Amino acid sequence: MSLILGALLACAAGVAGTLLCPDEKAGRSRLPVLAALLAGGLAWHAPAQAGEVLQGPAQVIDGGTLRVGAHQVSLSGIVAPETDQTCSDAQDRTYACGRDAARALAGHIGGAAVACEMRGGGETGVALCRIGDEDLGAWMVAQGLAVPERDAAPAYAAAADRAWGRRLGLWSGVFQDPAERRGRHAAAGLRAAG
Repeated sequence: MSLILGALLACAAGVAGTLLCPDEKAGRSRLPVLAALLAGGLAWHAPAQAGEVLQGPAQVIDGGTLRVGAHQVSLSGIVAPETDQTCSDAQDRTYACGRDAARALAGHIGGAAVACEMRGGGETGVALCRIGDEDLGAWMVAQGLAVPERDAAPAYAAAADRAWGRRLGLWSGVFQDPAERRGRHAAAGLRAAG
């Protein structure tokens, strides 16, 4: 958000400078050039809209969040452990399941181009992201690295059942439901702000 605000303030200062100090030597105003730069800058930083498809290399933020270009997107239909979340394996040993989920997603994507179809707009939108025809959210659930959202597609629930049956990923031990954990963090943040 501060990057966008900084760019807008810089553009506003440039426009003000152009209006107050025209290029008298050339006999023309710099306003059209700066207006075009401002419009291009605003379009580049505009939040992604529902239905828009973002394409290109992806940076993994956590097991359920990617950055594609200037946009951060959450994988639709899943909830993955936060990066700092820990879980217990079958021998009751603690491990960094959040980092493991992020690492596995990054390894699976590798250098491939990702296509994310936005499901909702905003600074951090929700998107169905794919590599080719493969749904990355479904892959995360099938590997046991994420759980389906409560109202997710039936295919995600079936993939979670198979991962549970094979004791893959999170299902190999004990973990706190990532959705429940996020809800508690959000509630704690609201209490602290209030």
